[in-house]
Amino acid sequence: MTRPEDELEAANATEKVQVLFVRHENSIRAFVRALQPSLSDADDVLQETFLTVSRNASTFEPGTNFVAWACGIARLKVLESFRQKKRANVLSEAAISALAEDAPLPELLREREDALGGCLEKLAPKVRDLLWRRYSRRQSSDEMAEAAGMTSNAVRVALSKARVALRDCISSQIQSAQ
Repeated sequence: MTRPEDELEAANATEKVQVLFVRHENSIRAFVRALQPSLSDADDVLQETFLTVSRNASTFEPGTNFVAWACGIARLKVLESFRQKKRANVLSEAAISALAEDAPLPELLREREDALGGCLEKLAPKVRDLLWRRYSRRQSSDEMAEAAGMTSNAVRVALSKARVALRDCISSQIQSAQ
């Protein structure tokens, strides 16, 4: 029989790790996406990771690296997903483990994300709109061309130039910050 104090403590631990998960969701999602190429499967893995983190909240030690702990769970969930779906041509468990060890640190991802925000602001509004259509709305070049009054080829060229400009701007901002 569990004591009410133990139940309250477990509920508090669960709530704390859920708050941490939400706070660091972008970093955990980026980690999962690096290992899981399918967007829908990555979302499933992220959801399973959240549930497992919640169930195992009492094993997390406050003051330690939450993102590393959650990403460790996410790595196991990616492997489980691959095994369940019996995917052909997927990475081996050893390759996934090696990728997980070499994954960018959440601080670096945050630094790049901050730089991206500033660099996006420097782009022309029409180019930002094209990027939004491509990456947020997942529109094809033809759909984007019709909406923007451009040719499909012009859209592809504009996106290519925008990606180069963003890459260079992000690199420059990170180098100047160091």
